[in-house]
Amino acid sequence: MAGKVVILGSVNVDLLVSTPRLPLAGETVSGSSLTRQLGGKGANQAVGAARAGAHCILLAAVGKDEDGASMTAALAGHGVDVERVRATSSATGCALVATSPHDNQIIHIAGANSDVDAALAAEVDLGPADVCLAQMETPAPATAVLFRRARTLGAFTILNAAPASTGARELLPLCDLLIVNEGELALLAGSDVGPMLDDNGLLSSRTRLGLEPAQILLVTLGADGLAIISENKVQRIAGRPAKVIDTTGAGDCFCGYLAAGLARGDTIERAAAEANAAASIAVQSFGAAASIPDRATVLQCLGSTPVDTHKNIDKGA
Repeated sequence: MAGKVVILGSVNVDLLVSTPRLPLAGETVSGSSLTRQLGGKGANQAVGAARAGAHCILLAAVGKDEDGASMTAALAGHGVDVERVRATSSATGCALVATSPHDNQIIHIAGANSDVDAALAAEVDLGPADVCLAQMETPAPATAVLFRRARTLGAFTILNAAPASTGARELLPLCDLLIVNEGELALLAGSDVGPMLDDNGLLSSRTRLGLEPAQILLVTLGADGLAIISENKVQRIAGRPAKVIDTTGAGDCFCGYLAAGLARGDTIERAAAEANAAASIAVQSFGAAASIPDRATVLQCLGSTPVDTHKNIDKGA
């Protein structure tokens, strides 16, 4: 039986402005559109996992306001289990997102996301086939509680150390898989990005992070794909050609799809290949959660059909 995906993370209302290029400091540029959408790393990743076919439970907090109600309804509409999304007296989180075809800039207001606590993390049932995923837009102590419970019960833990924060270091001993981009890796490993991205540099970075032999490091490399770094091996998956419209949420799409694949029993290599394809599709349309494809579309892109692998993800076999 496939496990479920449990995601602890943020829910925001995203105010998304599209522009041909992002402004420099002090500069004004003209935008082409303004939309109001579901956002937040936790929400986006939950939509990714659900659209990849997983039973996904989101542990999160929103405000007792119109935005909280509409964002929760949007999540449910995407197939996410929202029974444990708590409504608090704080305002729903908000993100101001300026996006161009090549990059984005985001200003985040935490709001109710700061109310995610250990009690919320302690309420969900977990089993050895389950996968727990968290990011850095909610308080780290809640993530620590969830990950400790998961490890006690044999569930697999994934930390997406984004946005970049040195606070992620305290969570590293509790994750089975660490997902970072180049900038996040540089911050956590305390090194310049450039020399870190060949195989020797990635292996050295893994050592500097202090990861145990069984822990896995996965580095997303944008158009260059990704690298999976185990104790003494670097495996690369190439990027996929895409006509980039909007990169917002592509990393979240990747993380949600990867978690779903592991919960399904896929190897980390297969799960990462599907996640890589899903992210390449997501960047070809506007929005974060709204751009995440369903699994049938991803499998068509890969030229494959679902398979029942049921491998041991701890061994990466």
